[in-house]
Amino acid sequence: MSEVRQAYDDEIDLFDFFEALWDGKWLIAAFVSLATVVGFSYSKVGQPKYEVSVPLKVELYSVSSQQICGPNIKCMKNEARNSVISLLGEGWEEDGPELSLTTRNPLDVNKYEEKLVHLNDLLTAGAYDEAQNELALIQTELDDAFLSTEVVATNMLNAKRIIRLVDGGQKIISFGSISIEPSPKFSLIITLSALFGGMFGVTFVLVRNAVRKRKQQLSEAWERGSKSSAL
Repeated sequence: MSEVRQAYDDEIDLFDFFEALWDGKWLIAAFVSLATVVGFSYSKVGQPKYEVSVPLKVELYSVSSQQICGPNIKCMKNEARNSVISLLGEGWEEDGPELSLTTRNPLDVNKYEEKLVHLNDLLTAGAYDEAQNELALIQTELDDAFLSTEVVATNMLNAKRIIRLVDGGQKIISFGSISIEPSPKFSLIITLSALFGGMFGVTFVLVRNAVRKRKQQLSEAWERGSKSSAL
């Protein structure tokens, strides 16, 4: 019998819990709205950050990167990406297949495109000059004994290939479309603010309900005590 009573009490408590939340739904909504407004205001006053990102693909590997990395394609890609990052300047970093920059004052998309085109021209011209110098060095400075080695033959073929491709209009890097988006922190602040407001609202409603029930119980107990004294 006591187990049935306990189960019944648990059901009543659960019902009271949801009833209290339902009765205080507008108060909870007010806390959520207030917290969201505060979070939004903070994100605006705190100067929101923006994330600039651009996908890139390495199209040509310079003679020097091929000499350093050998047949390791990943190593050659990293060499090219590091060259791009160093020319772009401080703040840029590799993010998977993209380069990204977090800034409070992003430039216009056209400005970034102009910068990337200029950077690509510099890298391509540098690789072209390097290939020409490498080819000239091999042809003028090395004797027949060195020319017949596999390493020299490979370097010569790589240099000729780079010269041919660049003459045909090939660039070192190909860049995708640039995107400028608000930093994820902005949406995170709004979400956390709303969540915190909801939690605070629920806590406030439940505490208020518990205080009311406690006052009611004390009042009923006092009334019963007064009746008992009168009798």
